[in-house]
Amino acid sequence: MKSIRVALLDDHAVVRQGLASHLGDAPGIEIVGIYKNSRELMRGMSTVPVDVLLLDFVLGRDELDGVSLIRALRVRFPACRILVLSTHHDPATVSLALRVGARGFIGKDEDLTCLAKAIRVVASGAVYLSAEASYKVVDGIQQSDNSPQLISSDTNVLQLALLSAREQEVIRCYLDGMTITEIAEKFNRSIKTISTQKATAFRKLGITSNNGLFKIMKALE
Repeated sequence: MKSIRVALLDDHAVVRQGLASHLGDAPGIEIVGIYKNSRELMRGMSTVPVDVLLLDFVLGRDELDGVSLIRALRVRFPACRILVLSTHHDPATVSLALRVGARGFIGKDEDLTCLAKAIRVVASGAVYLSAEASYKVVDGIQQSDNSPQLISSDTNVLQLALLSAREQEVIRCYLDGMTITEIAEKFNRSIKTISTQKATAFRKLGITSNNGLFKIMKALE
């Protein structure tokens, strides 16, 4: 299989070295660029194609803010998928990063064993949120006084992870207690199609089990 070309941007040398060392042993992942500032990153990505960019959301005071940088990168390198790795992973930051074009978000205090998985998920075209980030975003939706229309709505959590309309249908029915066979009959789709849509939805939500789904949705009760 073709390796996933990954670039790193972080203004701390220790972090850069640690990430490069950790990912260097991951099968199917090739580190093609390690950058300390956005200027170096822009020059490097102009000559070396990148599939996934692992991006620190908050850089030095002379740098662009995370939102502006993600927007600039999306315009200049639309084929590159951005995975944010940051110490700042409050619900507002995670939601904002996704809204402006990031395809995933991991907190720096989380276990790095998830990193290779997150890169592969994002490279596949899906959205990756770690379990912790998912829970925090859900909590933020619940507690937001400025967005009352989002309170107690599992629909918005599913939309946040960019699930397609059909994937959202499958997950809602599954949460209502329907089996894969019953969902297939309801929507006149094959069992294989429903199973695939459920698996894709799980991947976008950053979960691997039924328990993970129920934990995320329980926060909305």
